[in-house]
Amino acid sequence: MQSVSVNGEIRISPATENDIPRLNELVNIPEIARYLNLIPPVPRESTRAFWEKTQNGEASMLCIRTNERIIGAAGLVYNPPKTKISHSAAFFLYLEPACWGRGIGQVALHALLDKARSNGLVRVECQVSAANSRAIRLYERLGFVREGLKRKAFCDAGEFFDMVVMGRLLE
Repeated sequence: MQSVSVNGEIRISPATENDIPRLNELVNIPEIARYLNLIPPVPRESTRAFWEKTQNGEASMLCIRTNERIIGAAGLVYNPPKTKISHSAAFFLYLEPACWGRGIGQVALHALLDKARSNGLVRVECQVSAANSRAIRLYERLGFVREGLKRKAFCDAGEFFDMVVMGRLLE
């Protein structure tokens, strides 16, 4: 995927090795980490290990940039090829808190869905903490459907939350 510019302000492009330090900073911001399945502090080596998965085709990651500064990321984690589930992938999306509520997540998710379609995927899915109502509303606006609930499947700071399973067919 080449870089995509939206309104001249937001640019979405594939993550590079040089982006690893900033991506690692972002996943360690408490407001972001609260909704990720990672437990902070996330070491830079873990962020590098995920980036390496993008290099061998197990995942993809797009950086969300404004004025050449990375403000978030979106990506796909692919199911194993040549399996009965290889037509679908799980997605993730995160933005620095100062950018929440500005429509940037919607722009990024549209770019991610385009990438999924271009990769021949038929389905994209996620699991999101029931406490993350902002994300759930965004996903529903973009056509994701609640497909299930995993009770007490997410634990943050000793508190358990349900996980909402959501999916969208790419037609």
